[in-house]
Amino acid sequence: MHAPFAPSAAKRWINCPGSFALGLQRPDDPDSEYAAEGSRLHEVAAAMLNDTSVADRGTPEDRAFVKPYTDYALARIKLADAFAVEETIEHDALLFGTPDLLCYFKADGLLEIVDLKCGAGIMVDPIENDQMLCYAYMALVRMDKEIGAYPPHVRLTVVQPPDAEDQVKIWDTTANHVLKWGAKAETAIEKAMAGGADLVPGDWCRFCKAKSFCPKLRGEVIEALGAAGMPATMTMGVLAQWLDRADRLDYWITSLREMAHKAASECAALGKPGVPGYVLKPKRATRVWKSEDEVLIFARRRRIKIWQDKLMSPAMAEKAHPNMPQELKDMIVSVSSGTNLVKSPEGQAQALPELKSEAAPMERLMANFELLKYRR
Repeated sequence: MHAPFAPSAAKRWINCPGSFALGLQRPDDPDSEYAAEGSRLHEVAAAMLNDTSVADRGTPEDRAFVKPYTDYALARIKLADAFAVEETIEHDALLFGTPDLLCYFKADGLLEIVDLKCGAGIMVDPIENDQMLCYAYMALVRMDKEIGAYPPHVRLTVVQPPDAEDQVKIWDTTANHVLKWGAKAETAIEKAMAGGADLVPGDWCRFCKAKSFCPKLRGEVIEALGAAGMPATMTMGVLAQWLDRADRLDYWITSLREMAHKAASECAALGKPGVPGYVLKPKRATRVWKSEDEVLIFARRRRIKIWQDKLMSPAMAEKAHPNMPQELKDMIVSVSSGTNLVKSPEGQAQALPELKSEAAPMERLMANFELLKYRR
């Protein structure tokens, strides 16, 4: 269960407190396969640190992947006076979260937050990292309540195995700096809960579920299409201003396409017309084996080398074995990985309900009820 103001989204709700209420107009998206894989690897790492049963520790490949994190974590745990692995900190009903590892070093007056990052697309930096500052803030407040004191120094450590250049990144700061951040965070939450808080576009829009119907983002898009003019006519200063907005426009366009594809897919499943002028087309089919077990049994029996760390794809197998037996060829099938929403050919436009760029009145009303639920 995620907190209404989740630490992982702290950068967004601190900088754009209005995004909280706006986001209530749309249900949470299901976790992506990347998020699910990251959660699974976190469970493997936690099991290794807690020395639980081998069954919980994943495959040898999983353990090898998280080893940079577990090696660092175990070394710090050995030196720590106290530590907690995957322990939820409940600051209040609105703000709570689960850091991967907390370590307290009494002699050094140091609290360390260690965060495992499994993604390879975005290299995470601990410097002024809002998610980690949020964990540190909650931990300091809890220590002050429980023992009447907190350490003066705080360390934020990111361990990101896919980052070949720098797998372990460390940033040292002070408890006072963290507490000042916390005061700013508490103010942002109060603004968000009061309603009518500002919407402030920024790079935090990337993971905001409200970006497809955010009036601020839509305004930037309209301005870009209308008043901005063509890039060739812009001055260097204007070019710089629009480059600052370019990523946000990309986020909005990507979100628009995702919403349109989802709406068209749901309509297709219900037998209803989809997005006017657009049709769902299967993605280009890729060839796969009907049954990898059967392929391996056949290949071993006929002494056909078809394994390179893992089973070769049909295309690789055909390239390695130009005279591949027909029996193996018969084990290949073509499978589409999904659909694309594309402009329909002339005459195939579908009459569909128009997609709304803003939530309907009833959805806005229900969102207000949801907002009341979180009020202190």
